[in-house]
Amino acid sequence: MAIKYKWLVEQLREIISDSIQKGINKLPTEQELAVRYRVSRQTVRAALAVLEDEREIRRIKGSGAYITGLSSLEDRNIVGILIPDEQQYEYPALINDIRVALTAEGFSCKVYPTHNHVDQERQILQFLLKSPLRALIVEPVKSALPSPNTELYQRLIQRGTSILFLGCAYPQLSQIPVIYEDNLYGAGLLVQSLVEKGHSSIAGIFQMDDQRGLERYQGFLDAMQNQGLTVPDRNICWYTTQELDDFRQSQDISFLKKFLERITPDCTAFICEDDFIAWLLWEELSLGQEKKIATHASLSSSLQSTGFTAASADHSFETTIALAAFNTSYLTTSGLLRATTLTHQTHQPGTLAAQMSINKLKGLPVSSQEVPWQLSLPKSHN
Repeated sequence: MAIKYKWLVEQLREIISDSIQKGINKLPTEQELAVRYRVSRQTVRAALAVLEDEREIRRIKGSGAYITGLSSLEDRNIVGILIPDEQQYEYPALINDIRVALTAEGFSCKVYPTHNHVDQERQILQFLLKSPLRALIVEPVKSALPSPNTELYQRLIQRGTSILFLGCAYPQLSQIPVIYEDNLYGAGLLVQSLVEKGHSSIAGIFQMDDQRGLERYQGFLDAMQNQGLTVPDRNICWYTTQELDDFRQSQDISFLKKFLERITPDCTAFICEDDFIAWLLWEELSLGQEKKIATHASLSSSLQSTGFTAASADHSFETTIALAAFNTSYLTTSGLLRATTLTHQTHQPGTLAAQMSINKLKGLPVSSQEVPWQLSLPKSHN
């Protein structure tokens, strides 16, 4: 029996691997295994006990043996996360939520920053192909553009790596499940909120090389049209990943400055790609207002010396300009930015991403899931 049960352990591991690929979470019954491999049920139980000790299966009395997705080798229980930057914007909270959910199931994670650069993504995928992880959670890079890296994802899939996309997917990899947002609906929520506050001339700022940016732009236009409002082309600002890099490296915000120079003078509200862009916009608008007030003060002093008095400076800036944005980060929750934003149920995206990846490793069926948007008003409006 000693030799047979050890041999059977390896046969069962092959069944587990095959079952996961086929989307099957449960092993055959003890009786079925005994018949298939021509061994006693005692030998089957001994083999199952080994797999349970090594956390590869979980046995439930009266129900059977279920695949956990875990491997007896710790380095095979790592889920890779390809994300723009683990230190930037909303990603630290997202990664922490993923890590907590993975740890609860016996897995760990490793972050691979892409910095939203195609060449960096390619280097990471080529490195991973040398020793593929069993699962990857990926935010696509410049998803609105054709990607030269989809064939590398295909090769990883062929080598047994389970992949899940965050936010959107590469069109060439439509078979991979996605955690997505209804950006058309979200844009409608933001537009309606601004219109209800009396705004009718609303501008938009969107990311050109990200599929979500295109969806949010389309949703914005649709929602404005449904409200009977038009959006002049001059009130739309497009930016790219490179322009964000320019800001982070040299504080170059020329794309916003040029936009503000051309918008229609009646514009009183902005819908932004995310609250980081909204914060950059607010800083630029505030700086422009400070210059205006300083100029006014200088003019007022000059006029007073000649006996004339200038009109009072306009201090209503904060109440006349409204900001709204997709996504909610610490910029909004901390009060640094006063804006209407879209958010998700607390911890939902990260927890869902981890659970979907684990389910795939367990052999459970996994399909794309929507993470619903929720409207979050500025604190002073609550």
